[in-house]
Amino acid sequence: MEDQSIKIFLASSAELIADRDEFRKFISGQNDRLHKQGIYLEIVQWENFLDAISETRLQDEYNKALRECDIALCLFFTKVGKYTGEEFDTAYQVFKDTGKPKIWTYFKDAPINTGSITDEINTLISFRKKIGDLGHFYSVYTNIDNLINQFRNQLDKFLPLVGGSPETATKNAEDEHPATPVKNTFNEKLTRGLIEAMAPGIPRVKKFLDNANRMAADWETQQRFSDPAKELIAINYVGVLGIQLRKLIAIGKEEFSANKQKKYLEHCQLTAKRALQLLCFALISKLWDAKKDNPYTLSPEQTDTCNNFFEDEFEWEINGFIQLFKTLMDIFTTNRLEFPFTGLDQFNEQLKQESQFTMAHEKLQSLRDLQDCSEAENHLTTVLTALNFLAGYKMMSIKSIGYSEMRNSSPHYLYNYTDLVGIDSKSNRNQEQEKVKYEEVPINTDAVLLYKESYKQSLNLFPFIIDMNALSVTGGQKICFYAAKANEDGSLNYSFLEDNSVVNIKNTKTLKPGVDINELLLDPSKLKDMRYDTVFNLFREAKIAITGIEEEDDF
Repeated sequence: MEDQSIKIFLASSAELIADRDEFRKFISGQNDRLHKQGIYLEIVQWENFLDAISETRLQDEYNKALRECDIALCLFFTKVGKYTGEEFDTAYQVFKDTGKPKIWTYFKDAPINTGSITDEINTLISFRKKIGDLGHFYSVYTNIDNLINQFRNQLDKFLPLVGGSPETATKNAEDEHPATPVKNTFNEKLTRGLIEAMAPGIPRVKKFLDNANRMAADWETQQRFSDPAKELIAINYVGVLGIQLRKLIAIGKEEFSANKQKKYLEHCQLTAKRALQLLCFALISKLWDAKKDNPYTLSPEQTDTCNNFFEDEFEWEINGFIQLFKTLMDIFTTNRLEFPFTGLDQFNEQLKQESQFTMAHEKLQSLRDLQDCSEAENHLTTVLTALNFLAGYKMMSIKSIGYSEMRNSSPHYLYNYTDLVGIDSKSNRNQEQEKVKYEEVPINTDAVLLYKESYKQSLNLFPFIIDMNALSVTGGQKICFYAAKANEDGSLNYSFLEDNSVVNIKNTKTLKPGVDINELLLDPSKLKDMRYDTVFNLFREAKIAITGIEEEDDF
């Protein structure tokens, strides 16, 4: 049986001849595997026509060949040549008339020698505007490997439409290349899912989604749309979760490698775990605060689960936090307590054993059970879309508080704080800079606050989430999640959000009866120890208030 020929028209200016050569080698490699599916990819490019004898101009022969192609791939860098522009126009007109060729347009984003820039760059600017007005959406590539990875993914979607059933094409692709990026996409499902989940509650996101859907049905695959969408996700998802998503997005943009797959899988799992931890920390903090005004009682099972959270010497995995989450939700529901998040009061259905939310966590629990990055991303998307009420919440870390009272004026408190926002600190350093507020009411020092509209109506997550730099009186932020209690010495282990490393805090017992507080405040090292001891004291108070179980040893 003769192979089905798929013709790919490759157009670019001469400055990209090296990229064209490498792309041709990639297509040759694809043919080595695709011939088993009865498919042959044929490159059509201007070099094939150099020796042709034509009664018309050579470009006319080239345009004629273009009309017979199935795919048109147009590459641009610093200029758009006259003929390349003409080829695009021809391809676009034929596509409108006949439905093919399918057109992909890529612009190279790479360093250039500014001295080589000429007036021809204006042709590039004009061309981008022109195709934008046509409703054609382009992509960007940084180097030839990036171009090949992007196009290989698109080719995998295109071939089943022309060369047999999707099931057959996918199976053959997996048999031939079980670990290639054809099987893995990064961030696409997550980006669309989270944007759609956020849109009803955030006007700016809804406006973006309406415009994106109007301009491209598969906008999440187009960098022009997906990049601003990812920025909206990182900014709008609650503080520390936005930071986690920013990291996941960054991994997805890396060049394809086995290490990238491993990191992406691990971070999908970790992001789901951090979301669960944040929910549990918020519920525990709210439960602790509620004890003052709303006395409640726990069942023996509820007491055991909560006490295990405070006492276990090993950090829980996803399944442990799912159980704690269910227990805390039951406590709030049974005792008719106010939930810390709007939306949690309707969440019990999601916690049933057979729910998609619970099953997605079960899948993410073990990395060994995950087949590829797309599967992990799908499960994480299920988790986070169910938690879409977290979008719009904000977090801030209070570094220190001063007091100022001028004559004949009301007193003011000077807050030194940092916002916790999911923006890449390397490119947006102002987001990590300490800020200042003057207020007439005090707030807890060293607090990590969670709030919706105003931080004045906030929930304090300290000591379950801490800013180590605030405790040690240093600049910047180092946000850590409580992990476990080391039973040998009673110290507390925390996980640093940025790299998941362990941060250990020991009880120095600096705050002991009879100590001179003024002396501690004047000694920077003693001040740091005093703040560490505050973590222990509050952790102990929270445990006693919630479980009613006193400490056997005072740390």
